[in-house]
Amino acid sequence: LSCAQTKANYIRLEKSNILEAKKDLESNISYLQFKAKYPKANFDENLFIVKSLHTNYENVESVEFSSVELGKSQSQKIISTKKNVDSYMNNFKGKWIFDFQEKTKYSEASLEAFYFVEEFKTKPIADKYARLIQYSDCMIDTTAQVFFDGAKESGVRYVDKLPNKAKKFQAYVDKVLKRPTFDFSKFSDDFEFEGKKKMKNEKDIVREKLIEKEFEDYQKQFEKWESLRLSRLDSLKKADSNFIPMLKDALAETKVNKSSDTEFEEYVGIYISKEEELELKRNRRVIGGCSMDSSPRIHALNIALLSAETTKWEIFLRSHLNIMNDRFDRVSDGSYAQGARNTYIKEIEVLDINVLDLILGISLRLENPSKNHYFSSINRVGRALSESKNPILVESTILNMISDNDLDDFNRILMYYLFDNYNHNLTDEKAKKLNQSKLQLAVSNMPDFISSRILKN
Repeated sequence: LSCAQTKANYIRLEKSNILEAKKDLESNISYLQFKAKYPKANFDENLFIVKSLHTNYENVESVEFSSVELGKSQSQKIISTKKNVDSYMNNFKGKWIFDFQEKTKYSEASLEAFYFVEEFKTKPIADKYARLIQYSDCMIDTTAQVFFDGAKESGVRYVDKLPNKAKKFQAYVDKVLKRPTFDFSKFSDDFEFEGKKKMKNEKDIVREKLIEKEFEDYQKQFEKWESLRLSRLDSLKKADSNFIPMLKDALAETKVNKSSDTEFEEYVGIYISKEEELELKRNRRVIGGCSMDSSPRIHALNIALLSAETTKWEIFLRSHLNIMNDRFDRVSDGSYAQGARNTYIKEIEVLDINVLDLILGISLRLENPSKNHYFSSINRVGRALSESKNPILVESTILNMISDNDLDDFNRILMYYLFDNYNHNLTDEKAKKLNQSKLQLAVSNMPDFISSRILKN
C-alpha cells in the first residue's frame, strides 16, 4: 500500500491573538473564516502532505504530518499525539492539526497548523512496482541484520576496553615482535599560560624540532614494522606452541564479553576462522568521531568482505548497501566531507543482481513494509546510479515512473528527486542539460498542484 497522502493548507501565526486563534482551531473554524480573521498569519496553500507513525525512545507513539519539499517551498512538519489523531477516525477533511508553542524568555508564542483540504488516501501499489519492492526484499533478507542485538558502540570517541586475555595476547605479540613506541604526551601544549600563548624562546623551538624529528623516525620504524608484522607473526606462531591456545582462550573470553578491536579480530580471522572474525565485528558498531572519520565505513567494508568470503550473502548485501547509502552514525557530519565517500555501485553490478530493480525497490515508499525492509537514501542512490554502466535504462525507467499515473503521487515525487540527484552527479554537461528537459516533461504529467511548484523552481 502507498503511504497515506493528501493535500492541505498551512498557516503560521506569531505574537498577535495567538490564544484566541488556538481556541478557534480547537472549535474547528473554517479555513476561509480563519484567513479572514487573522490576515497577518502566513499562509501556504495546497501543500502535499504525508502522514507517518513514530515511536520514541520511551515507546510513546506519535503521528508526524509533513509537507514534501517541492521547488523552493520548504517542508513544514507538525507532530501530534496518536491519541489525538485517532480521535479523527481517519476523517481529516475540513479539520485542523496544530502545534501551539507558548511564549518563553527566548521566543514569542507561535501557532502553526495544517488544514486538510482532502482526505488521506492510500492505494495498492501497482504490480509492476510492487514487484520491485518484492525483489529488494528477496535480495536483502528481511530476517537478517548486520549487527547483533546488543552490539557495543565503539570508535574514537569511545573507550574500547579489550577483555584481559585479549589485551594480554596483544601485549605478548607487541613485546615479542618489538612494536615501536612513541610518547605522544610530548606533543602536549606546554606553552599555555593564563589563557595566552607564551612567547617561544630559542630553547623551546629547538625542543619542538627535536620532538618532530623523533616522531618522523618513529613513523618510519612503525611503517617498516607493520609491513613485516604478519610474516613475523607466522614465525612466532610456529615457534611458540602456546600461541594458538592463548589466542583461543582470549577469543572465548571476548565472545562472552562481546568486546574486541580491529587488530584482535584480524588475528582471529587469520589463525582461527573468518566466521569467528565476522561474529566479533558484528558485535561492534563503530560510531564516527567526526565528518572525516572513515572508520565506520572501513568497518562496514570489512564486514562485507568477510560476509562474502564466508558466503553470508544476506549480511554482505546489507553491509554493502549501508556503504552505498552512507548509513552510519557519526557524532557530527559536515556536508563538505560527504563528496569523498564513494557509493561502490559497480561492485554489485558485476554480481548477478538487477541493480536498477534493487535500487528502485528500496527507494519506493510504502505504508506496510516488511519488518526490517531496507529503505534507501534518495540522494545517495541517485549519485550511485550516475555511475551505472547502463544510463539509458536508468533514465528511461525513472522518467516513465514520474509520468505514470498508476504510481501514487508521493512515490512519483521521490522518483523526481531520485532522477534530479542522478542528473546532478553526471559529469557530461550536455547530457545533464538534455535530461533536465526530459525531467520537466515528465513532471508536467503530474497533478498540477505538484508540478506547478516543481517547475516554478
